[in-house]
Amino acid sequence: MHMKLGVYTVEKTLFEGDAEKIIARTSTGEVTILNNHIPLLSRLIPSEIAIIAPEQKETRLPIQGGFLEVRPGNHAVILAEQMIS
Repeated sequence: MHMKLGVYTVEKTLFEGDAEKIIARTSTGEVTILNNHIPLLSRLIPSEIAIIAPEQKETRLPIQGGFLEVRPGNHAVILAEQMIS
């Protein structure tokens, strides 16, 4: 069972799908989220989010900041501020 991830801005959906790993920079340091991670709510700083899909395909999304929420049941949501141009 893989983690379900959604990455959203006010304007659009940046990513929806399965992920094996999420790497993001928070206000307290870099975190790696794996399956069955404990619930977490953290502020994201300007950086790139790395999403590793089940087939090891990597997606990188540059963001200005936002919030990461890891929910029970292998669900994660990222509410991102506008992407860096």
